[in-house]
Amino acid sequence: MEYVMGKLFKIIGGFLVVIVVLVVAAVIILPMVVDPNDYKDEIITQVKEQTGRDLKIAGDLKLSVFPWLGVDIGGLELSNAKGFGDKPFAVVNSAAVRVKLMPLLSKQLEVDTIGLEGLALNLAKSKSGATNWDDLAKEGDDTPKDNQEQTGGAGLEGFVIGGVDISNANISWDDASTGQHYTVDQFYLKSGAIQSGNPVSLELGAQLQSKEPELKAKIKLEGTVSLEEAAKRMQVKGLNLQVDATSPLLKQGAMSLNLAADVGMTLDGQSLSVDGLIITSDALKLTGNLKGSNLAAKPAFSGSLNLAELNLREWLTGQGIAVPETADPQVLTRFMASLEVATKGDVTQLNKLAIGLDDTKINGSASLKGSAIGFAVDVDSINVDRYLPPVKETPKTAGEGSTAGAKSAGDEPLLPIDTLRSLNLNGTLKIGQMIINKLTAKQVEVTVKANQGKINLNQKIGAFYQGSFAGQVDLDVAGKTPIMHINKQAKDIQAGPLLKDLIEKDKFDGTGNFQAKLQTTGNSVNAIKRGLNGDLSFRFENGTVKGFNLAQMIREGKAKLKGDKLPADSAPAQTDFSEMSGSAIIKQGVLNNQDLLAKSPYLRVTGAGQVNLVAETLDYIVKTVIVSTAAGQGGEGLEELEGIPIPVKLTGPYASPKYAIDWAQVVTGSQKAKLEEKKAEVKQQVDEKKEETKKKLEDKLKSKLKGLFN
Repeated sequence: MEYVMGKLFKIIGGFLVVIVVLVVAAVIILPMVVDPNDYKDEIITQVKEQTGRDLKIAGDLKLSVFPWLGVDIGGLELSNAKGFGDKPFAVVNSAAVRVKLMPLLSKQLEVDTIGLEGLALNLAKSKSGATNWDDLAKEGDDTPKDNQEQTGGAGLEGFVIGGVDISNANISWDDASTGQHYTVDQFYLKSGAIQSGNPVSLELGAQLQSKEPELKAKIKLEGTVSLEEAAKRMQVKGLNLQVDATSPLLKQGAMSLNLAADVGMTLDGQSLSVDGLIITSDALKLTGNLKGSNLAAKPAFSGSLNLAELNLREWLTGQGIAVPETADPQVLTRFMASLEVATKGDVTQLNKLAIGLDDTKINGSASLKGSAIGFAVDVDSINVDRYLPPVKETPKTAGEGSTAGAKSAGDEPLLPIDTLRSLNLNGTLKIGQMIINKLTAKQVEVTVKANQGKINLNQKIGAFYQGSFAGQVDLDVAGKTPIMHINKQAKDIQAGPLLKDLIEKDKFDGTGNFQAKLQTTGNSVNAIKRGLNGDLSFRFENGTVKGFNLAQMIREGKAKLKGDKLPADSAPAQTDFSEMSGSAIIKQGVLNNQDLLAKSPYLRVTGAGQVNLVAETLDYIVKTVIVSTAAGQGGEGLEELEGIPIPVKLTGPYASPKYAIDWAQVVTGSQKAKLEEKKAEVKQQVDEKKEETKKKLEDKLKSKLKGLFN
């Protein structure tokens, strides 16, 4: 037994000696016998046959065997695709790959640091859309051959890479189809040792340059990568991306952005998770989480995002983004937002949307499917006037009261037609309280639908100056000329407070109802006025027209006509009415009214005429009849005019009309009334005389007949 064991050890020992001798011989002899440079021409030929490109190997190929089996490559250059010029497609100054020899005997793969230095990669796209790597990206034949093994072998039991070191790489991108040109300079990639089950540190950096738009950016990315084989998942812990950019487009010339997160992805690329996301840029801070699934087929994402409060005006200005001029320079100083997002295919859903804008709170949800947008938004309170451009006085160009400037200014396009045609909307907006154009509206609900250039807008205001308002606007911009239909109704509106807020003048008061059905065409203020057609009606009760006292104006006119002293009057400059109503038909921008009626305790007022909305002028006659001259009713001193129509003619711009009483008609009416009164008096006297004569004749006749029969 001892003899046998001794013999066995001798045999094993002999084999070991032979192996050692062979390895030593390989280390000594192989580099002396095998020169890898002898294969340079063969390599160049094979590249030419496979790609049609020219490969240049400038330096020597150096072979090492022990303890590392590897090759060091000097300069490499690969020519560009046909039609892309003489500039090389790729250039490498040096590359090195080495594998540890002894671990291979036990199926352990240990690779030294993989090095690549001085890579220059020139990517390009022609005007036709072809790229200079299309020929390199052709798919090969993946069909297994009959004599090839179709099942995997035992494989390697261990895999270790000492690291990756790519330095001083440069990549350029030139797109002739769009004129874009980008370069990535000083690109580097460094990693720690890569070994199954162990985390790997990773560091990447580069400088990006762009001509259009002009931009320079320095990028640095760090993180620790680990491979979870059991879960078939890759994890990047402590991912940190820093971007520092400079550009003339930025108002301050520079911008800094940092992104931090933990990122996980399955090895099959089907799912992704981003946890602890933090994006900061100056005062902006965005946090959140994101998950993705089914990424290869129909990607689906879900997560939450939260934007911390910031001064939006200052941040936008700092990024070189123009902030629109607002009536209140203090708006856009407080902004925050949060939401939950879910996407699947072409559908994106925004839920639990919460926005804080200055003093306004906004909540709701929104959805996006292709170009279709749906939304349901609630706003607590907002003063829209604060966010509108400041009102600027328009200089008058043709004297005081001239409308020439306004007319020319009204011809510019009013609606963004192309934008409206592309809209695909379906949503509801509710506002608790809103101030717009100085008007206050409460319980506002707006529903909008837009598709294929047809837009429908429904409005309801539950509380509008102690009344209510409802309206519908249908806009069709699918054709060459926009077509608009308007239907409005207002009930129990207090006209006085409304006009005070709207024009800051106390001109009219009363409780009113109003309705209008209008249609028009065009895309400018003047065109819309010219094309306006339809009808409207109104009725006001218990109101006042302020600015003139109609009774006093009649008294003054009467006094002037007689040459008398103007009567003193301490009554306010206003005309009260118990009711006022009327209707109108509008044709091509000209409003025609024939049934104005206003009643007061002492007056009856009727009116008829036209208002030209295009020229902003009126030609209108108001007829006033005094029905009572009782003291305290404003009719005292007008006894002579009671029952006589008094016409008042209104002409000129309706913003500041001229008015005059047609006293000729008044006098004619007065004289006619007196003549009629005299005729009636004469007739009465004649009738009385006839009756008296008749009675005398009858008495005389009776006396004669009495004597005859006696």
